Amino acid sequence: MEILNEREKVVLGLIVESYIASAEPVGSGTISRTPKNRWSSATIRNIMADLEELGYLYKPHAVAGRIPTSKAFRYYVDGLDVPVHPGKKTLQALDTLLRPRYYYMGEIMADASRILAAISRYTSIVVEPRIDTMLFKEVEFVKLSKHTVLIVFVTSSGMVHTRLVETEENLEGDTLKSMKRYMNEKFEGTPFYVLKESIMEDMERDKTTFHQLLTKISETLETIIEGEDKRDVYIDGTSKMIGFPEFSDVERLRDLFQALERKEKLLRLLDKCLKEEGIHVILGTESDIKEMRDMSIITSTYRISDKSFGVLGVMGPIRMNYSRIIPIVEYTAKTVTDILRIM
Repeated sequence: MEILNEREKVVLGLIVESYIASAEPVGSGTISRTPKNRWSSATIRNIMADLEELGYLYKPHAVAGRIPTSKAFRYYVDGLDVPVHPGKKTLQALDTLLRPRYYYMGEIMADASRILAAISRYTSIVVEPRIDTMLFKEVEFVKLSKHTVLIVFVTSSGMVHTRLVETEENLEGDTLKSMKRYMNEKFEGTPFYVLKESIMEDMERDKTTFHQLLTKISETLETIIEGEDKRDVYIDGTSKMIGFPEFSDVERLRDLFQALERKEKLLRLLDKCLKEEGIHVILGTESDIKEMRDMSIITSTYRISDKSFGVLGVMGPIRMNYSRIIPIVEYTAKTVTDILRIM
């Protein structure tokens, strides 16, 4: 990205802030009347023309004003001086999450999504962590018929994954109890991706009693780990989009809602935010979801264990108030992390 001179930086910042506030194309007259401005309308017009040529602004239709592009918002966000904490009222609202009444991770996710949408006044999204990075707590085997067993995996954070498996042999109750005891004692606290590898190693050593059951457990783990698109995604506040002028086109809004319902693409996009901890801002055309080309997603990672992360955040028009929203998202992620540590 180009290095802008001081005048270009200031004018671009004023244009972005004006557009965030009004959702209207910004003209030189608007910028010249801004208290922070130090130049004439003619000078500002020349600067705006240069910024348009560089791809930071574009002119919609035949109006006099300009609209910032995704490139302009990226420049603006990267240079933003963001407050460390949200405001006092926001902190008080978020701290309601700390009430010690949670028994399941799903409750935390749902509450975090609801509160984040209410406080941010945008659409919130909370994604549960990838199962392969989560820690194994225990397994339970429930014999449903002569050749049918329900395998129940429980993670350290209380998430439950179940699968029905068919067995060739009639596995006795004592065999299932022995396998349960063996797995719970040996593998508690082990990440699921390591658990699968360890079971494969045990299968190589054990060719007798547990071999068939270990094979079924391994196959079950495979389907759970590969079924990443089946992760729970908590979305709240989608109706808030209706109030933004950017989404006044009903057909466009419908396409956006349909894109959110088809969560596979959204999950792939958000999984990119798990590569590094902390805040990530995906702006407009940086997303590979065409229905979200005029939107931004602000996310932060929350931590379950040393190697297990989830992601949460808010979605809204690209002209979001980033200096207000980023601290809210970051503090919410920190709060969820704190809760998960004491579960």
